[in-house]
Amino acid sequence: MTKNKSNLKRGKFFRLLKRILLLFKRKVEIVNLSGKPLKNKAIFLSNHAGANGPLTYELFFPQLLTVWGAHQMCEGIKSRWNYLYHVFYRQKLHWGKFKAFVVATLFCPISKLIYNAIGLIPTYTDTRFISTIKQSLQILDGDNSILIFPEDSEEGYKNPPEGFNGGFLALYNVYKQIRNESLPVYVCYFLPKKHKIVVSDDIDIQSLIARGLSDEEITRHALGVMQTIYNDYA
Repeated sequence: MTKNKSNLKRGKFFRLLKRILLLFKRKVEIVNLSGKPLKNKAIFLSNHAGANGPLTYELFFPQLLTVWGAHQMCEGIKSRWNYLYHVFYRQKLHWGKFKAFVVATLFCPISKLIYNAIGLIPTYTDTRFISTIKQSLQILDGDNSILIFPEDSEEGYKNPPEGFNGGFLALYNVYKQIRNESLPVYVCYFLPKKHKIVVSDDIDIQSLIARGLSDEEITRHALGVMQTIYNDYA
């Protein structure tokens, strides 16, 4: 199992990097539709917004979030480069070969420093997903939040997303079963052109379960909330 390197306080290197980035990045407005303070211990779901989303949340979101990310980005340099070039830049962002090669080659050496600094939690599609859940429980038990990008991006990032992966619900269900606590689940949409992150009221998963909705139906419900936010605010 991958060791949990979650760094809620961030290190000096990364705090300095954030201060530099803030000089060049326009501030983002947080639109909280609930009208109530966001809870510290929660699951936040968001669109990825290409390469822009994770950094924007790190710089401007009021809660300090620990992010789920592709496990390849927590591995060796070859694995990181292959993922950046072939999957992230070519498959998901649809960049050309030259641009993808240059950016992957430049970013790859420093990527692990950044991901270690923010405590990125690696995700898997096999039994190693158990380690993702275990690391996430540690974060939540400390009254902190998890940020997940659940959209199905096999064919690239779409606005609004057309499908969701159900990992967030697995985390919710495990936490409810083990800790007997129902976590708030917020759906967010980052709109780069509007310089906004819109946050929904938290979804009452327990009420959906009580109505007899299956995991697949609850996942589609969360997707529908994200699609509605996009249609209303884009």
